[in-house]
Amino acid sequence: MYRTKRKSNKTKKIIIVIILLAAIAAFCLYYSPYVFDKYGIKQPNKAISFEINDDNINDVPYCLSKEGIIKSVNLFKKYMSDTYGTNYTYTKGIYKINANMSYKQLGEKFQKPDSVAATVVIPEGKNCYEISKILEQNGICSSKDFIKALNDKYDYEFLSEIKNPEQRPYKLEGYLYPASYEIVEGSSAHDVIDMMLNAMQLRLEDGILEECESKGVSIDDVLTMASIVEKEASGYPADMGKVAGVFWNRLNNPTAQNTPTLGSDPTVHYADLLEKQGYEESIWKAYSTYSTQGLPTGPICSPSDIAIKAALEPETSEYYYFFTDKNGVFHYFKTYEEFQKGWKSASK
Repeated sequence: MYRTKRKSNKTKKIIIVIILLAAIAAFCLYYSPYVFDKYGIKQPNKAISFEINDDNINDVPYCLSKEGIIKSVNLFKKYMSDTYGTNYTYTKGIYKINANMSYKQLGEKFQKPDSVAATVVIPEGKNCYEISKILEQNGICSSKDFIKALNDKYDYEFLSEIKNPEQRPYKLEGYLYPASYEIVEGSSAHDVIDMMLNAMQLRLEDGILEECESKGVSIDDVLTMASIVEKEASGYPADMGKVAGVFWNRLNNPTAQNTPTLGSDPTVHYADLLEKQGYEESIWKAYSTYSTQGLPTGPICSPSDIAIKAALEPETSEYYYFFTDKNGVFHYFKTYEEFQKGWKSASK
């Protein structure tokens, strides 16, 4: 009986040890990846340039996980909270990091970016010259360098739509997407323009190119029309579709109401700008839709999404004339006689 009991106790101890070892093995197997991740042990040598900006500043741990830099979003959040406080906020900028860095190394790295990104807003309706001045005022690049870089080569298929680049003082006018940009210090004028063109490509790929193709119109004509609509109805998005309809009516039916030209004042203002800058008469005059028939040589500004949609999907009407009164109200007319009568009435 004594030997049996002793043998039984020994067996129990062995079983307990096996269970403990199995538990430890399971624990290590489950948690070791996170432990390794926290301390940067056995992690891949994966170096990336990671940008923190307005879009991701509240989701940095998630973005790091998505990039394969960390494995546990919650564990990294806890580390940063325990180390730097619950109200810790990341600093916007560019960071050079690696997946083999420990949480401690990452946390220290995020205290000072390798380079800082400046937020620069390019408003809708600005022309290339005005954009160059905005960038210069923000210390990104000189206006002169920006204007010069407009003639560089950029690898975007939609730019093949520009058939007359030699006739355009600002070749990429209308193609620089108006938006808020995070521009890294040290970026060249070429880099900035490439960023804007990339933003335009993403916008055009969102159904616009397909719609242009289905309607048999070029994106260059659409952007040119949109730029005119933008300047004519800036601040009045509800009227952009109707304004676009008036100009398309004139363009497609120039003899219907004796409207051989588009007669848009903003195109004249753009022509005046080019004349003052010393461009030849044949260049600036081709932008004035009072002196030239059809669309101007090219766009006169960077149009908004609403203006682009209006140019692509104009409101159908029989109107060929319009004006805006002192209260910002748009008035539309079918004939020149009606237009004159309305103008005289509004001017009283």
